[in-house]
Amino acid sequence: MISDGSDNSGAVNTGWTYGQVAVGGGGFVTGVFSTCEEGVFYARTDVGGAYRWDDSTKQWRSLNYWVSEDDVGLMGISAIAVDPSNAAKVYLLAGTSYFSGGKTCILISDNYGESFTAVEVTDLIKNHGNGMGRGNGERLAIDPNNPDILYAGGNTGGIIRSTDGGHTWKPVTGFPITATTNQNGVNIIVFDPTSEKDGTTQRIYASVSQSKDNIYVSEDAGETWSLLPNTQNAMPQRIKLDSKGNLYVTYGDTEGPWGMSSGSVYKYDIAAGTAENIAPASTPFSDIAIDPNDEQKMVLTTACTWQQQPNGAFGDIIYTTTDGGKNWTNILTNATMSNNDMGWIDGYAFHWCSSLALNPFDTDEIMVTSGNGIFACDNIWDEKPELYFNSKGIEETVPMDMITLEDYPLVSAALDYDGFVHDDIYTPATRHGGQIGSVTSITVAPQNRDYWAKVGGSDSEQLLTYTIDGGKTWNKITNSPEAGKVYHSGKVAFNADGSRLIWSPENAYSAYYTEDFGKTWTKCEGIIGKSIYVIGDSISPDHVYAYGNDKVYVSSDGGKSFEKVATDLFLMEDRLCVSPTEEGTFYLPAGAGLYKTTDYGATFTKYEGVKVCDGVSLGKAKNDGDPYVIYIYGTVSDNSTKGIYMSEDDGATWTRVNDDAHRFGGLGNGDWICGDLNVYGRVYMSTVGLGICYCDKTEK
Repeated sequence: MISDGSDNSGAVNTGWTYGQVAVGGGGFVTGVFSTCEEGVFYARTDVGGAYRWDDSTKQWRSLNYWVSEDDVGLMGISAIAVDPSNAAKVYLLAGTSYFSGGKTCILISDNYGESFTAVEVTDLIKNHGNGMGRGNGERLAIDPNNPDILYAGGNTGGIIRSTDGGHTWKPVTGFPITATTNQNGVNIIVFDPTSEKDGTTQRIYASVSQSKDNIYVSEDAGETWSLLPNTQNAMPQRIKLDSKGNLYVTYGDTEGPWGMSSGSVYKYDIAAGTAENIAPASTPFSDIAIDPNDEQKMVLTTACTWQQQPNGAFGDIIYTTTDGGKNWTNILTNATMSNNDMGWIDGYAFHWCSSLALNPFDTDEIMVTSGNGIFACDNIWDEKPELYFNSKGIEETVPMDMITLEDYPLVSAALDYDGFVHDDIYTPATRHGGQIGSVTSITVAPQNRDYWAKVGGSDSEQLLTYTIDGGKTWNKITNSPEAGKVYHSGKVAFNADGSRLIWSPENAYSAYYTEDFGKTWTKCEGIIGKSIYVIGDSISPDHVYAYGNDKVYVSSDGGKSFEKVATDLFLMEDRLCVSPTEEGTFYLPAGAGLYKTTDYGATFTKYEGVKVCDGVSLGKAKNDGDPYVIYIYGTVSDNSTKGIYMSEDDGATWTRVNDDAHRFGGLGNGDWICGDLNVYGRVYMSTVGLGICYCDKTEK
């Protein structure tokens, strides 16, 4: 076990402000939690870190801006535990199997998540915040009678225990399960506070993610374990206790968050040794919340059900009971539903509802998690409950592309949600029309800005659409570039005037162009490779540039044919950046440096001050006549920290833009930065799950 004591309290760059471009929700919030302090709630996400509710601004605040590129896996939060008597003391169980070498850490904060100490436990357990079963929980728990004692369950590795507030950990050797076939492992740990002895809780429940022999109990503070009688042949989703020690377990036939078709809710009377199914239906159920002032009153949510909700969309059901589960009311029958001024959510249901939080200071109020954010209700017990979207500040979209043009809104592309148009980065966005789901690339013709195209799809469906009226109406291109083949995703680009659309699919080793919006296609000569990044010159319709497979290509016939250039450079696959005003000028992030050409790629000049360049973009100059600001993601000396840097003098000098407290986990899936061509000192970056993050110079 490694306890490195690392934290995120690095120096702050006081000349800048940082944040997330407002979308207003998006992404799977896997847990939401009330605390002992009024107005303090926490939430966790699968790829976007954790959040704390800011009651003064009525929005959520990210707690994980500090995560570095190397530790980006810590954006996957498997569990949250909050000290029952101190809401400032919060722990996160963090790790993602396919990032950061599977690194798993316990993150410890005693200041509401303003800073964390990271304790690595990878050699003991491994967790996967974005795996199946990620909505189960919680697999991290604090002993309510002794907050120095914590237990954590792994997707693999069984259970570990700390007796010093999370700073050192050892295996719980008496627990019999260290892994499950679905790799979801130990998914729930619950302490029974009524079983205190000598200042320590004796009775502990632990669930494993399998369809039988799945709930274990210890009566001696974790030393020995036995199966709980009457457990069901289904997978536990969440476990709650009432003040009498009764156990409530929600079940589904799989671990979720999808693929479930049946389930139940069992009340275990531990003293009597009985078990009773109190579920209102045989559907899967995810979480149950008990009113601490009246334990006959409970709120219950389903998982993987598809009933029509008040806004017309289909998703999960919320039930209430006032008689301990003898009778249930489906609140959707009489509820209303508001987008809460986040219009993009219209037509979307709350679904994958894995977690509920009942406000202990006002039990009329609940929050429920969803695959697209958090929904809330402030009058859950009324005859006509009023549901509303409550995800302001939780920006968990995965941005894949962004376009900035002078005197034009920001246009972005994202996985799951198509993308957005922003006139103001602080106001929840307008979502694209012609929605196709996950968009990997979007293009706007710089000299004919009504022409846009975007691409997504899958092996079974080609999804390539275009608009010629600036996004008001969209048209699908259904004709494949190759008869009988289904191409999808990849990169698209218009040439400067929009007369030609070039597409390099994800699953084709060629690029194609069309001059009639897909009625006919022709293979581009000279390009071999998948998802080649293509971009048109901003001025010349005849010139198109491409980058991929460690090669740079230039076309002088509008994308019909390409020739390799810069063949002597060591290159990596990144986005080219074209000058908005200088024909033939583009910038090349070559991994081991930054290069510029002013003659259509015939020759390149290296910026000697740049050591590593994984991304480059241009932004608005401070004064008229000054060169565009160059932004890079990389390093500018042998000992500089990797991050975003800017140059206002064409690369002669560089200044760090972000700081160690604002690293955002690196460039993520989209792998880009994007300078704002309308606001001096503002630059955006893609992330793995924090949406579009921005850095904004305070002195303009």
